[in-house]
Amino acid sequence: MEPAAPSPNLAGDRSEIGGYRILRTLLPGQSWLGIAPGGRQVVLKTLDEDCLWKGQLHPNIKDRLARVRELAHAGVANLYGVERDGPLTYLVWEFTQGQTFAERAASPSCGQRDFLLLARELVLAVEMMHARGIVHGTLKASNVIIDLDNRVVVTHVSPLLYSEPTDDVRAVIELLSQLLALRGEAASPLGLLLAQASEEEISLRRLATRLGAMIESRETETLAAPSDRAAARAIRHRAVMGAGATALVAMAIFLGLKQYANARTPKPPTPPQANPAALKAAPNAGESPSAAAAPAPTRRAAP
Repeated sequence: MEPAAPSPNLAGDRSEIGGYRILRTLLPGQSWLGIAPGGRQVVLKTLDEDCLWKGQLHPNIKDRLARVRELAHAGVANLYGVERDGPLTYLVWEFTQGQTFAERAASPSCGQRDFLLLARELVLAVEMMHARGIVHGTLKASNVIIDLDNRVVVTHVSPLLYSEPTDDVRAVIELLSQLLALRGEAASPLGLLLAQASEEEISLRRLATRLGAMIESRETETLAAPSDRAAARAIRHRAVMGAGATALVAMAIFLGLKQYANARTPKPPTPPQANPAALKAAPNAGESPSAAAAPAPTRRAAP
């Protein structure tokens, strides 16, 4: 994408700050889109006077900004540094090209599942900041950007010493609720969850888990078009039929293996059948063969 064209009217603002050529004023006297000497687009944002002490960064602010710079994460815009130009002290932020979350949510191309995916990504990015001890402090639709790769990027972490993570949790719930109302989906499963969460204490982890369940479960089908529901039913039907076919194949294999094993098992030899004639001629038990075969003695008359 080509760099943005310079603003035709910079009256009251500056055309260059600290070696950065100003392309456009974002907020008069407070923030500008500029180009670094190397050609990289950046956002310059003035630092509040509350962050300075005797003309220098307050030690606590300096420590917080150092930790913000260590947030090397795709979900948070990089802070390149803190610089001065005369009396002006300003932050140099990475410029993220894309749409604000509000612009994307209002786009007809952003379906229900797309919105849920972006919402979950936002929740995880804020949770990651909290895990590293950083509270954003000023979350709103204008500083949540959907970049050109369709990723959520949280921009402009406040340099002020926000220390209550619940501030960010409430801001996330409020932002998502506003965007759902903009989309006409306040009564959706996510809208009902956010309404409940606004009255209870809910962690970002729990919110991310519920969003993940909505993405993967049938809850999204209540929001989907009829064609989407028909496609989901067709997918489930194919899954059931595939599982049934797999079970039948497994049963056939089992029965085949069983028949093969039976065929391979050796059978005991069958004893030969006795001959009835031989049984009659055989000697009785306890008799020797010679005695049984000898003829009976012939009785002779006395002389």
